[in-house]
Amino acid sequence: MSLCHHPKTTLPADTVTAGAGGIGVEPMDRYRVVALPSYAKVNLTLDVRQRLPDGYHLIQSVMQQVSLADEVVVKLSNEEGIHIECTDPAIPCDQTNLAWRAAEKFYARLGENPRVHITLRKGIPTQAGLGGGSSNAATTLRALNILYGQPLSMKELQSIAISIGSDVPFFLVGGTALVEGLGDVVSPLPVPDSYPLVIAVPLTGVSSAWAYQRIDEARAMNEEEELPTPRTPAMVNALRAGLNWLPLLHNDFEAVVLPEYPQIQRAKLHLASSGAHAALLCGSGSGVMGVYADEVTAQRALTRLRRAGFRAWRCDFCWR
Repeated sequence: MSLCHHPKTTLPADTVTAGAGGIGVEPMDRYRVVALPSYAKVNLTLDVRQRLPDGYHLIQSVMQQVSLADEVVVKLSNEEGIHIECTDPAIPCDQTNLAWRAAEKFYARLGENPRVHITLRKGIPTQAGLGGGSSNAATTLRALNILYGQPLSMKELQSIAISIGSDVPFFLVGGTALVEGLGDVVSPLPVPDSYPLVIAVPLTGVSSAWAYQRIDEARAMNEEEELPTPRTPAMVNALRAGLNWLPLLHNDFEAVVLPEYPQIQRAKLHLASSGAHAALLCGSGSGVMGVYADEVTAQRALTRLRRAGFRAWRCDFCWR
């Protein structure tokens, strides 16, 4: 397993770049631009728990950061306001973008008018359960905090992250973590033994709101008085003890998503039949990850999936 690296880019002399392993910087008043990798995540487990009166759901999940990444470039501007541009024209660059909301809330906490330009260089597919938007928001918070000389503590950044979205607090922590509640309780875990990963994404996307609604409907139809036993505690125990975690992979969304989306089911079957030890839905989909024993098998699977018409990436686990 190796530390995640993001592609090298040519940046101005007044730019800071940072990888997952830490940041080496000179005095902050020299810099007006920060470029950071914005990593995706997969779920090693995902248990959907109680539905709250406001419609949100409590979860238990072991999330794992992976090397598939966007790049977020944050530049202080002489022009007032928040300005976003994105390499993916399908992604909105207005107040609905989570990176925008992150910048807005950061400046509000500082008590200053925003003056920032954010560029999102996308590598993470959207509506794939990989957390790209949430990762961009967390990375924007980190970048702004660097540019302003670390005025906010991690606790303060986490309080902002919680107000943006349920996955954003995890991306501030990164690595491997137990995520509970509404995504606001994040507890770091030991990084599991790493295997080569292949992530396959069909052309169709899945709405998280739809997936949660289908779980509610399925449970109501079955008249379940008690929620299913969560699988996450067993995964947490295995990771802390250094035990084999592969048999413990689980995602509650598979029961409702796979029957409705044949292309996602097909992606999972392709991964399994190409030698994966295990294959699992990412978040609420549409991405599916396959876990392989070795690089040769993973590369063959990657080629096969692309020939079958899937978007596919080879990636690794990241750690803090």
